[in-house]
Amino acid sequence: MPFQSIFFDLGDTLVRVNPKAWLPGGKELLNALNQKGIRLGIISNTTGLVSRQAILGVLPADFDISLFEPDLVLFSSEVGLHKPNKDIFEKAVAVANVHASQCLYCSENVVEVLMAQHVGMRAVRVQTGPNSDWGSLQQRLADFESLI
Repeated sequence: MPFQSIFFDLGDTLVRVNPKAWLPGGKELLNALNQKGIRLGIISNTTGLVSRQAILGVLPADFDISLFEPDLVLFSSEVGLHKPNKDIFEKAVAVANVHASQCLYCSENVVEVLMAQHVGMRAVRVQTGPNSDWGSLQQRLADFESLI
């Protein structure tokens, strides 16, 4: 796999906050990437949620934070940086301790995807909701790996 670290947005990318639910394919994708040994991270705006417990409290009950490498979990309320500011993406690359091009960022938000690309990360905008394409993202990652 060409990516050393894959970072995900949470709200409206992997999960829905209200009501608390996984978006189709999100949980399965994380489990598959984890089984491949990919370092997983989070870059998520958590304004108004002042503790890790509060953040986890708005996620589905079966959300497993342990799938993510602790240093690669960047909640805006904890790190004092917010998306789409480039500083949070630069921090993600720094804590991953790899070249930016070895990091992938996944989000439904086009501005965030563009900012991640601006700092040198690979990034993909995913369609979420009832037409979620996490399954096709897993195939696109495999296709990309076979091309390099």
